Amino acid sequence: MGGGGYSKTLYDAISRANNAGIMFIAAAGNAGTNTDLTASYPANYNLPNVISVAAIDKNGALASFSQYGATTVDIGAPGVAINSTTAFNTYLSYGTSMATPHVSGAVALYASKPPGASVAQIRNAILSSAVPTASLAGKTVTGGRLDVNAALSK
Repeated sequence: MGGGGYSKTLYDAISRANNAGIMFIAAAGNAGTNTDLTASYPANYNLPNVISVAAIDKNGALASFSQYGATTVDIGAPGVAINSTTAFNTYLSYGTSMATPHVSGAVALYASKPPGASVAQIRNAILSSAVPTASLAGKTVTGGRLDVNAALSK
């Protein structure tokens, strides 16, 4: 889920999810802009259970369409040449919506490893294990890309 304006209703729902120990992984958006300057929701909700995901290509470069933000986008993940279907029975092969499931899967794997892990523990494991990536330095909170194996070893 990514892109759009602020919604108090959605903010409250994500906040309730946080209180229930549920993570919310959000696509940073595909406008190629800095979300520190122009917010894109739900990725910009400043809640402890939100992880905002930028898209990178197979070489680790920030995708030209991917939104970024040194304080508002947390991590990068593959989002170019990832084939998927859409709600409109078509195929799409790029987007932060293609990157976000990688992080969602990592969160699910980590949450299954130590049962009862808190939102803070899961978030820390995912973000602190990011591999430093030149294209993401100064463009994301971690300055790195997802490393599922490293996260699972925490």
